[in-house]
Amino acid sequence: MEKLFASIIKETKIIFRDREALLVLFAMPLAFVLIMSLALQNVFKEKGGGAIFNGAILDLDGGKVGKAIAKEVSSVKKINMKKAEGQDEARIKKDIAAGVYEFGIIIPKGATATAGRRMVRIAPKAGLPTVQVRLLVDPAMRPDHRNLIVSIVNQTLLGEELQLLGDRLASLASSLPLGNSMPRADMDKTRIFADLKAENISGEDTAMPTAVQQSVPGWSLFAMFFIVIPLSVAFIKERQQGSLVRVMSMPVPAWTIVMGKAIPFFFINQAQLILMLVVGMYIVPLLGGDSLVIGNSPGALALLACGASIAAVSYGLMVSTFCKTIEQATTFGGTSAIIFGALGGVMVPKFEMPSFMQKLTVISPLSWGLEGFLDIFVRKGNIRDVMPEALALLAFALVCASIAVWRFRTISSR
Repeated sequence: MEKLFASIIKETKIIFRDREALLVLFAMPLAFVLIMSLALQNVFKEKGGGAIFNGAILDLDGGKVGKAIAKEVSSVKKINMKKAEGQDEARIKKDIAAGVYEFGIIIPKGATATAGRRMVRIAPKAGLPTVQVRLLVDPAMRPDHRNLIVSIVNQTLLGEELQLLGDRLASLASSLPLGNSMPRADMDKTRIFADLKAENISGEDTAMPTAVQQSVPGWSLFAMFFIVIPLSVAFIKERQQGSLVRVMSMPVPAWTIVMGKAIPFFFINQAQLILMLVVGMYIVPLLGGDSLVIGNSPGALALLACGASIAAVSYGLMVSTFCKTIEQATTFGGTSAIIFGALGGVMVPKFEMPSFMQKLTVISPLSWGLEGFLDIFVRKGNIRDVMPEALALLAFALVCASIAVWRFRTISSR
């Protein structure tokens, strides 16, 4: 154990000599967490506390139709709706082009009166024009947002048609010589089916992670695996300078040297994660983002953090034993970490990927770690819930560490 402690102390001193590189290991994920948590919060937001996209309604009618559409669209929490009073169609188009609004709804003049005249008979009277409500959208507007607005407006217009039909039927019934008139139909009260509402299995009001719940674990995992570069560089420098040969000439087993290099980076990874959690909990909310809620199972969090760190360090050791130059280590190590991050849902959330890409995420260890953290943060999971992800990370670590030790012995025997 004394040899192991001596090896750890040596590696720690080497790491702290390069303070600039050490600073980058903490500054890089910190910057990504802050930027992505704030930039993507509207993409992830499902409940109130901020509008995802802005719209305007130009009501040239001033009757029931315009009021009904404005009420229904404004009731969606994802939409920040404003009335474009005193404006015209040209101004709405100009504001959309300038990015003030993403869409604009135009209710034509006389819409309510025209709808009433068409319902003079149960079948709409021939020859009268239909009421054309218009939707102007930014070409860059997300398709799901566009479809949402179209669906809301169409459902509202359908409801108005049914209400007009009910009024007309009541009017016809009251004109019949039967003594008693039929009461006015209230279409809302005569509905058979209640509105469908999504019920989240966790009991929370969120159906998906917030931006900070995605960014903090995602970029923390990316930072963990990014240590493949400094770890490899340190290993290759020792080999090029001949200091590794001097160490191997001592009666020290290979695993002691390997563990001495791994343990300091393990603790660096833990410090990175703790810093990112603190930033997500306290700094991001100060800048207008959501606050990170870490769940109710610190044991599960610790288990997953240790598993991810061991996997990252083991992978870094394996890469360092195969790369012969610093250029190879930085190129391959950095590229592989980026690929792991892209496939693992760190850079692009999994739900935004096509189905075949979502299936490919299973080959990335960052995907396992991210799913485990989401189990804790979003699904309120415990140790048992994250055990599959933790075991997968530890199995990956075992394979990488075994290859690293074998390769290290092969190199030292030459």
